[in-house]
Amino acid sequence: MKNSVVMVLLVISMVVGYFSIDFDSLMSYEQKDVKFTTQNSDCDLHEGPCKIELENKSSFELLVGEKEIPLMKPVKFTITTKNYHKETLPLNIYALNMNMGIQNFTFKKVKENVYESNVILPTCIRGNMNWNAEIILDSVSEKVGAKFQFKTDH
Repeated sequence: MKNSVVMVLLVISMVVGYFSIDFDSLMSYEQKDVKFTTQNSDCDLHEGPCKIELENKSSFELLVGEKEIPLMKPVKFTITTKNYHKETLPLNIYALNMNMGIQNFTFKKVKENVYESNVILPTCIRGNMNWNAEIILDSVSEKVGAKFQFKTDH
């Protein structure tokens, strides 16, 4: 009987701990050597594109194809760039208020300075999820990144 109570308390504390972790802080710790620039707080990807300009003179503008940003459904994300000239562009998306893993996407150049990919965000029983979408530029001298933030309702 005593062992059962201990096991139940252990499981409950693990579940509470899992839902209490600030995954944004955890990811920031993991990527501590990246100097991120975040979009303006008044920019909402549900209403239109958001643009981030980095110190290295690169800029990235993210446009989401569907304004409600659905889960478990392909949505076209378009990134327009300045001073970025590679054929592909990596974008990592992860939830802030629950560990849903890191979704890694490779955007392909569709025309000069424009990259696209279909993105499928995982669903969650919790709803009202907060997300980060990050572009990280890694050079010999430094790592800089653009961090877009958005919410989903479901």
